[in-house]
Amino acid sequence: MVKALNCPNCAATFDPKENVCEYCGSYIITAKAKQITFDSNEFKLANKKIFFHEIEMNKNEFPIRSGVANMYYSATKSDGGRLLLTNQRLIFCAHAFNINPNLYWELYLDEVDQVELGLNLLITQRIIIFDTEDNKTTFVVYGGKNWLSEMENILDQQ
Repeated sequence: MVKALNCPNCAATFDPKENVCEYCGSYIITAKAKQITFDSNEFKLANKKIFFHEIEMNKNEFPIRSGVANMYYSATKSDGGRLLLTNQRLIFCAHAFNINPNLYWELYLDEVDQVELGLNLLITQRIIIFDTEDNKTTFVVYGGKNWLSEMENILDQQ
């Protein structure tokens, strides 16, 4: 049984299986699939707000890819949650089961210096993001090559 949620835009109850609030039309990205690639054309033509974990997308910002991920710190420490790639930024929100459930991380793509594929762990892979201030952030995701390809395509367009 799926629990009803409240729309972050209008607070109306909505069914997360639908992803769209029937009252205001906002699109709410919910955590139902391990990985999903979005058709950004679906969002470009619509005049509706887009939310990811109650975070409103910026004007002309569209989701590209979303999936479960771990923000990796060391072999014994990581935070699980969801990673979202948009045409403007990367966003990570930790899920409620973490020691640090309020963890929120974002990086605008114009601050990305380099992305590379890290260690392959059978069905998951590490993606490593270096920003322009020499910070390194590592995520363990499903389909790391797809994440890397999507990020490189967006970075090439900027």
